[in-house]
Amino acid sequence: MPENPADFERKITEFGVNRPGFIICKSSSAHPDQGSFRPLGVWNLTHPSRMAFWLAMAAPSIQKSAHVADKSAPTHPAAAPIRNRILALLPGKELEAVLERCEMVTVESKDVVFRRNEEIRHIYFPEDCVISLVTELQDGDSVEAMTIGADGFVGIAVFHRVPSSRLKAIGQITGEARRIGTDDFRRLVPDCENLDRLLHRYSQFVFETVSQSAACNRLHVIEQRCARWLLMSQDRVGRDQFDLTQEFLAEMLGVRRPGVTVAMGVLQKAGLITHGRGNITVIDRPGLERASCECYQTIRSRQAELISSA
Repeated sequence: MPENPADFERKITEFGVNRPGFIICKSSSAHPDQGSFRPLGVWNLTHPSRMAFWLAMAAPSIQKSAHVADKSAPTHPAAAPIRNRILALLPGKELEAVLERCEMVTVESKDVVFRRNEEIRHIYFPEDCVISLVTELQDGDSVEAMTIGADGFVGIAVFHRVPSSRLKAIGQITGEARRIGTDDFRRLVPDCENLDRLLHRYSQFVFETVSQSAACNRLHVIEQRCARWLLMSQDRVGRDQFDLTQEFLAEMLGVRRPGVTVAMGVLQKAGLITHGRGNITVIDRPGLERASCECYQTIRSRQAELISSA
């Protein structure tokens, strides 16, 4: 090594210029506070063994210096994680094809996703929002037929080549969803075998869930039904607290608000939940499961059977 470190560094710098795969190695001087470095030599990283050794021994320093050097470089937000169960089960190529055609949107509580008998223009894959499918009667009353969150998708009529639905879809719990245009969806599904299979299986799950809910609404007391509904909502949003009014819950369950007020009071007094103005927090989930009727576990276990893999 030349006695003059600066002269040596100049020479190895010239050697490394325009030579891909070579790196100039330095070590800190005896006085790191001065910010100086002592040149060591040039490594040929095209050699496999040397590359492995370099990565193992020098990676922390590389990461640290790269982090400092990139402060002025443009940054890009990390891709949002996939919470929707159907999308998360797709193989890479199919998932990529779906995401290329999707946009992330916020669905607010009581937003109209689509109206009864109107053409459905978008398919929704909820991430942490919940959307209700509601049956409306001529006198203005309505009752929930199905709730859909990160476990499924909204627009099942389009999947079955029906342009509209007799149901109304409205936002139930505020959150985000991935949305794809109906035309793009129709063109995409035939080319995605796993997506097609999962959507068919989810369709069967919807049919069985609606059937179970009909039995639940007829045979089980309101406290049990409230507990089941809260558990299913918690599953679909993936958090303990969510926005919900008693008025809206009464509408979804097809009962009068005083009945919901009493039921929520019972659940809160038992230490299972707390509820305030427009929001509910699940405090004791195991206790809430015990307070629920059998329908919650029946629906949950069937979902695991039908939608477990692509």
